[in-house]
Amino acid sequence: MQIYLSTLTENDYDTSLETIKSAFEDIAESQHDEQALVVKLRKTLEYNYELEVVAKNDDGEVIGHILLSEIQIVNEETSFTALALAPLSVLPAYRNMGLGKALVQAAEERAKAQGYTTIIVLGATEYYSKLGYEEAEQYHIYSPFDLPSKNFMVKFLWEQLTEQPNGKVVYPESFN
Repeated sequence: MQIYLSTLTENDYDTSLETIKSAFEDIAESQHDEQALVVKLRKTLEYNYELEVVAKNDDGEVIGHILLSEIQIVNEETSFTALALAPLSVLPAYRNMGLGKALVQAAEERAKAQGYTTIIVLGATEYYSKLGYEEAEQYHIYSPFDLPSKNFMVKFLWEQLTEQPNGKVVYPESFN
């Protein structure tokens, strides 16, 4: 079986939403509105189609999806542009095959090529820590949500940053 990663096209809009919905049906922690979030994010001025990646099987069916969207990390002195990883979706039949990792790596490479330095994710610590994400609070990056700090994670895409982001994450209105 071959799996192909590519930029989402308009032809894949609806099927990607179905994939997202199906991927989260068995996730107890989900509010099951991830596909609605993606619809809202696609309509924003900041939407960057190159940061939305899908995985397809041999039959051309969308079996996985990832989207990165711009956010701000704000402190008293300045504001840093970063990205939020939301959501990452893989159909249950294709899990535990490295597909989620491949989608994350593809999105990270695209983000780095566009000059982004930082990605924030709210998610499963056990999973994202294996991909190099660390608790954001240790870098003085704070969540706007009341949740365990271990679930709010960051990854810096560059080994050396001229200015490391710190402050409170501010999500655009479309995330509400």
